[in-house]
Amino acid sequence: MSDDGAIEIRDGGVVAVDTTELRAAASVLRALADDCAALRTEADAAVGELVQHDDAGAGVGLAVTVAHLLERAADEAAGLARALSEAADVYEIVELEAAARAAALAADHRSLPHLARRVWRARERMPDAAAGADLLLAAWPHTRHAELRGQLGTAVAPLASIGGVVVAAGGIALTVIGALGRGAVGRSERLAGAPSPMRVAPFPAPAARAPETLAALAERVPRGDDQVRVERYARPGGDRFAVYVAGTQSPLGWLGVEPLDLASNLQLYAGVRSDSYDAVEAALRDAGARPGDEVLAIGHSQGGAITTRLALDSPFRVVGNVTFGSPVQGDVPAHALDVTLRHTDDPVPALQAGGHAAGVGAPGSVVVERVADPGGRIADLALGAHSMDAYTRTAALADASGDPRLHDLRGLLADFGGGADAVVTTYHARRPD
Repeated sequence: MSDDGAIEIRDGGVVAVDTTELRAAASVLRALADDCAALRTEADAAVGELVQHDDAGAGVGLAVTVAHLLERAADEAAGLARALSEAADVYEIVELEAAARAAALAADHRSLPHLARRVWRARERMPDAAAGADLLLAAWPHTRHAELRGQLGTAVAPLASIGGVVVAAGGIALTVIGALGRGAVGRSERLAGAPSPMRVAPFPAPAARAPETLAALAERVPRGDDQVRVERYARPGGDRFAVYVAGTQSPLGWLGVEPLDLASNLQLYAGVRSDSYDAVEAALRDAGARPGDEVLAIGHSQGGAITTRLALDSPFRVVGNVTFGSPVQGDVPAHALDVTLRHTDDPVPALQAGGHAAGVGAPGSVVVERVADPGGRIADLALGAHSMDAYTRTAALADASGDPRLHDLRGLLADFGGGADAVVTTYHARRPD
């Protein structure tokens, strides 16, 4: 699989920039524009003095050129400063709108009136920016899928008219998904339905050192027939647990013995408790986890939907939720660091419909994105961009980037295991006969 190695790491939501940094940059540019204007005034004065001398022809020409360059630099710096300030105004309103929507979804009646007032005041103060914010908010869920749509069109182009139908159907499906809003799970949402008993068979595995990088987490996500891996760390004040959950094991299965099947996928996406979720909770309990114990949850695909629900629904205290190609993004509690990896050419995270408009989780939570396989060909329909191997590559690229926004994740990993060896158990889960 080809890839260009380009990744984007951001805080999540609609806004991928820091408005404070934008305003600071605009201030620097305005100062630069003023300095250039002052120097241009001095250059004009020099021209006035030089023209009084008969032998200063070359000097006059140089001074005039310098004055013109300074004027141009001043105009460009001032224009860029205005553009950055206007962008900051737009993004400020977008951030406020996103925060207000998040508060409304979470039924946060304490914060909502304050946020609503701030939105109203910002819109009154900056009407042009408000119009730009409305356009950005309206377009965001649709532009999120530009890469996927483009690759789908290229991949099915050899199918002629049938390919056109596929592209049209895909576009309609993405629009419907966005309208349903199931991919962005609110903080107050809880799974419907009662738990089901699951059979979980433990298999002891070799001890392992605590992971220190995002790539190390990705490498431990179960592959093949494995479903769940639990690491238990003995720490002062109570044991901690890391749980790694594989993706769907039976893509077309329906309520057979395999709990990570299509039925569980659809249930989780619809907000209904699934047997796969119950199996992971059962595995954690078997490994010794008790209500209130700290859990670091890592999942791929359906596994990511499960770990997100662990952060929202389970009796455990999930302090970190790391998902690879998950169909949902949850507004996890403020004590949980949320790290979302998604490929823009992977149709499964497209089910998130862009996820939450505001950032989620604890400060330091991030979204990591890239195009896993640039271009488009019929082989892409095999979902190579969704494979755990592709996401492991993305995790390694993120680690190698040195991006400071991963500092909190590195800190969490360093503290969570404390450099100790973990007792490792893998689990095979089955529905009861």
